[in-house]
Amino acid sequence: MARSESILVVIDPGAETHPALERAIYLAKHLDMQVELFICDYNAGLIAEKLLDKEGLKAAKENTVETHLTFLTDLAEQVAAEGIRFKVKAAWDRPLYEGIIRQALHSDARYVLKDTHYHSAISRALFSNTDWHLIRSCPAPLWLVKPDTGFVRPSIMAAVDPLHEHDKPAALDARILSEACELADSLEGIAQVFHAFNPYLEPDDPQRIESHHAEALQALTEKFQISDERIHLVAGVTTDIFSRVVHDHDTSLVVMGSLARSRLENAIIGSTAEQIIDHLSCDVLVIKPKGFISPVNLKQRPSGYYYAER
Repeated sequence: MARSESILVVIDPGAETHPALERAIYLAKHLDMQVELFICDYNAGLIAEKLLDKEGLKAAKENTVETHLTFLTDLAEQVAAEGIRFKVKAAWDRPLYEGIIRQALHSDARYVLKDTHYHSAISRALFSNTDWHLIRSCPAPLWLVKPDTGFVRPSIMAAVDPLHEHDKPAALDARILSEACELADSLEGIAQVFHAFNPYLEPDDPQRIESHHAEALQALTEKFQISDERIHLVAGVTTDIFSRVVHDHDTSLVVMGSLARSRLENAIIGSTAEQIIDHLSCDVLVIKPKGFISPVNLKQRPSGYYYAER
């Protein structure tokens, strides 16, 4: 099956700037892809106000979606100015992360791009932030764009785990590396690789631990022809040292994997991705294993769902 040529950009209509759209324009120009601008909205107050007026509620939803389409059409002028193909789409759907995933499935998006900001551990645990649900459940590669970051000839860091100590399937590391190398080649950037090992697992012989990890990393990376100076094997715990390594190497994008867990596991331990993303100053691209099936699907649309596009 051929890869999709569509970049789905999630737009916040209340935001003053749209870094994800800027990144999407850059990617579309270099990768020859179409850009889809998307707003997902749901107004519980409007539902309550029109509870007994079905026709009024239907008209209000349609008007809301049409207003968003007009806003997106105006916003898309900067896309058209670059000669990039585009569509604008809006949906009345909830919750937000499910609406985004449904649209990603509907569009067969190659990437889903979304602005992101810092979220405290408490907000993730208690308020079920949209970004974290997307990290766990979005089947398409999820590109979280940090504001005020440069992205010209990017340095792209693939975070891998060749010994699968974080329960990632072996094939996921290969997908992460392949994605990083393909993007680096297409965007005239450079691909780098990061892996951390804990030398304290065998305090009597830390050199043996390092050699074991080095051999596994070499076996994983050799077919991608990445030079030794761009492969970073670092002693320490990933969650403690990764942000420093990313900063020291002027990284523009981190490519990493994420696995779905049960709700209880998410509440207790989260994932390595979730523990470090907030501490990174660069964009993050989250990849799922091949064959991943999202718990969200197109058949689960909520009552009152409405969608339109131009």
